[in-house]
Amino acid sequence: MKVVLDTNFFVLHYFSKDDASTKTRLMLTQCRKIGNKGLIPTIVLGEFYAISQKMAGRDAAERVYAEIISSGLSIVEITSDIAKQAGVFRLRYKEDIPWGDCIIAATAFLHGADYVVTEDPHFKTITEVRARTLKELRF
Repeated sequence: MKVVLDTNFFVLHYFSKDDASTKTRLMLTQCRKIGNKGLIPTIVLGEFYAISQKMAGRDAAERVYAEIISSGLSIVEITSDIAKQAGVFRLRYKEDIPWGDCIIAATAFLHGADYVVTEDPHFKTITEVRARTLKELRF
């Protein structure tokens, strides 16, 4: 299994007090199993850092950023191929998909991910990638 984790996955993981954080923990455990891979596009790191600093302050943002970087998940840099594919998605979907999400979808597409774990409904409109919400995950 190879999955791409969206920004809202980490927001729920670190800041949710309901059963969403339980599901995110289970997903992270699955990502770390032999043969599995969890991918984090660098755009997700930037988006999440800004959100976590706004929600919890700079010290907390630094702590969770360092935790993600050292988590054993694969950080995927934005390459020229990912940038080009993001542009293809942006045009194909008439600019209805935000640039950050086009980059995340392009990362999933080019890395052959089984799906993107996200709560953003517009990922379901991108036919080139599959998306699953936390509620749709089965462990």
